[in-house]
Amino acid sequence: MLYVETIATNRNAPAGAEAINLYSTGVEGGDHLTIGQLAIAVSMRSAAAYEAQSVLKMNRMTSGSQKLSQAAVCLQEISDGTADWPTTKAYLVNVLGITEGLPDSIDTYAKRMTAVAALKAKVDAMTQSQQEDMIDMQTLVNRRDVAFSASSNIVKALGSSLENAASNF
Repeated sequence: MLYVETIATNRNAPAGAEAINLYSTGVEGGDHLTIGQLAIAVSMRSAAAYEAQSVLKMNRMTSGSQKLSQAAVCLQEISDGTADWPTTKAYLVNVLGITEGLPDSIDTYAKRMTAVAALKAKVDAMTQSQQEDMIDMQTLVNRRDVAFSASSNIVKALGSSLENAASNF
């Protein structure tokens, strides 16, 4: 049985790399890890960390997409003058975090356009953040795939080595 124990997290490493202790029990020939076991454990641990970060990033992206959709609805309602302004303003302030540029009412065209400008600025910032999150997500997925590939390649190499050793007898 192989055990992995986290002993520290490196804040400066990409994706929060960890310093770990690896130890095993029940390994034939004693409690020592082979280089292959060590390499596989590190690769799998890395892949699992990237997967966990991918899930968190995906959840953030989903939440951001929902906010962008609702912001588009608010934008249309404000432009049309059909928005329930106290409710819409509360949403813009409390959920989207718009703190500046919102008028007290939208009873005139100029006030509606002021509100639209404030909301468009926020939507632009949210869109930029979503694009950055998509790039980060792709990077995490690529890193996870590399870690899984490394584990797979190590297993293949170990298998080939064992087959070659067995064929020599």
